Formats: sequence, structure tokens, C-alpha cells
Amino acid sequence: MHRLAVDIDPIAFVRNSFNDKYPDPIQAVVLAELGGAESIVAYLHDNQKTVKETDIVLLKHIVKTYLNIRCNLTEENVRKLLRIKPDMVTFVAPGELHDIAPHPLNVDMYPTQLQDFIIELRTNGILSSVLIEPQVEQVKLAGKLEFDYVELDASGLANAEDMDSEIALLQELDNLSLAANKLGMGVNISGGIGYDNIRDITKMENIEDIIVGKPLFSKSLAIGFEQAVRDLIALM
Repeated sequence: MHRLAVDIDPIAFVRNSFNDKYPDPIQAVVLAELGGAESIVAYLHDNQKTVKETDIVLLKHIVKTYLNIRCNLTEENVRKLLRIKPDMVTFVAPGELHDIAPHPLNVDMYPTQLQDFIIELRTNGILSSVLIEPQVEQVKLAGKLEFDYVELDASGLANAEDMDSEIALLQELDNLSLAANKLGMGVNISGGIGYDNIRDITKMENIEDIIVGKPLFSKSLAIGFEQAVRDLIALM
């Protein structure tokens, strides 16, 4: 069952850039869910360029569907999220200082730390996930650590040189989602997904949450956030 997961980080980033209350990511969540979104995603960035801890607390109370919080692999972040208790925590790697987007985490570099955090999250009723490169070895490592989910990075779709390259990557993502399922993990996907290719993603039977951020935000500037969400769901 595919679900549209709305990433509210672009809205929070614009708000923080203007050092203002608006645009309000919390209001965007209400409109997204009215439009049919079934999951909300936000990135608790170490430097708070996107959502802040206070936003996450509000989201926990406001979100009526499903709350997935991405965070960097730090003790401080995990402690915060254990207190707030979102539905899912997705571990990611930080990008450059000017970049708000999360980056895939190399699971092989932090096995002990990840395993400890996975156990803590599970004990507190929180599902664990990790954003990974679309590589079979990363899927196997995530399965070995007993993650509940993996989030496949599909950002390569935006950089595909031609249609053949895009088709090949879509097939690889489909194969990896099947492999992850066979290892007992659910599969989410993000990066490079928008109005032009979301229908291709929905052809992958093993994908659950399809995470979209910037394309939604860009279109919402012209037609409003709720309608932008409805238009995207109509393509699924």
C-alpha cells in the first residue's frame, strides 16, 4: 500500500531563513493531511536549519496520521526523540553546511551504535529506519542490524542522463525494495521524486511511503498546499 509522505523541511527552512513565524510548517501539516497525505516527515537537523525541537513536540500533538523524524546519528538527538516519541526515527548522514537535505548513512561505519539505538527505540515503541544508498550491500547490512525499515535514496532519478539510465535505476530500486522485504524490513523512498515520476514509483509493489518535499512546496506557492498534495495523490 503506497502512502504519500510529505516532507515539511523546505517550509521550515524558508521560515528560519527569514527568522520569522511564517511560513508555518505546522499549518502546512494540517493542510497536507486535509489534502490526503498519510505521513509527515521532518529532519531534526543538528544546526536547526529545518524543524526545531519545539516543532517536533508540536508535530507529535498535531499529526493525525504518521510522524517520521529523520535525525543525525548522535546521542543527543536520540535522547530528544525518545522523549517526544514519534512513530518512526530515520537515521541519516549530515550533508554540507549549506545543505538542508539529509544524505544516506553508510550502515557499515556505525554497526554497534546503530544496534544500540535500534534496541532503545524498539523498547520505547518507536520504529527504526535508515536512509541508505541504493546498494544491495547496504540493504543486507540494515537487515543484519534488524532495522524495521530502510529508506532508499532515489535522488539519482533527478540526475539520470537519459531515459535508459532512469529505467535502469527504477528497476534497481524495485529489486532492492523486494530484497529488503525478504529480509523483514518495510521500505520507504525519497529523493528525486515529484509530479513527473511519482507514477513510476507507485509501480513498485514493495514501497510503502513515498516521500516528497521540494516539488510539493514549489507547486503550493501557486495553488496552495492542500491542493498541491491532492494533485500529487491523483497521480499515484
